[in-house]
Amino acid sequence: MRCLAPLLAAAICCVSLPALAQEAPFGLRWGATIEELKIRGVTGDVVLDDGSIRTVQARSVSGAPADTGSVRLIVHRQYGLQRIVWQSRDLSDDPSGNKALTAYQKLKASMTDLYGPTKSAEEELPSGLAAVPAGFFLCLAEDGCAAIVSVWRTADVDVRVRLVGTTTGTGWLEAIYLGPDWSDVTQDMKRRGAR
Repeated sequence: MRCLAPLLAAAICCVSLPALAQEAPFGLRWGATIEELKIRGVTGDVVLDDGSIRTVQARSVSGAPADTGSVRLIVHRQYGLQRIVWQSRDLSDDPSGNKALTAYQKLKASMTDLYGPTKSAEEELPSGLAAVPAGFFLCLAEDGCAAIVSVWRTADVDVRVRLVGTTTGTGWLEAIYLGPDWSDVTQDMKRRGAR
């Protein structure tokens, strides 16, 4: 009987580890169904349903930060929740981008605390940008002008944080989280010819 104790402990450990590894941001769980998301405090509307993938535009996610502008959740028929797209509220009244860059650096530091060093980061701005009214966000909106993005990869999640700009001189922070089965979801999308 004593010989079984280490095996039982190992079995319990192996059963517990995958459950911990499935933790997603905002108190959600990778692989969750739409029904489970509702139980976890998500309210919103299914804005796209192709029979295999449903996109939920959330009205509220109980664990999302106070500066949340929107959250979109991608839920696959077989793999459940596998993509979360978080956007901050619009950033405006910041033509030089100083406040936006500070917010980005704070978010980047927070992600680094959670996921370790970045896998890659691109933080390129042209010189003289501050002299142009609303230039910062306009430049971010233009291909090849500027890029502010960082990427983290772990065994359980891929995360991309970036500053997004618009031609109206506003922007927002965006964080895209990909769950552990996202590559399987993309393969399924390719097989079905979905976008």
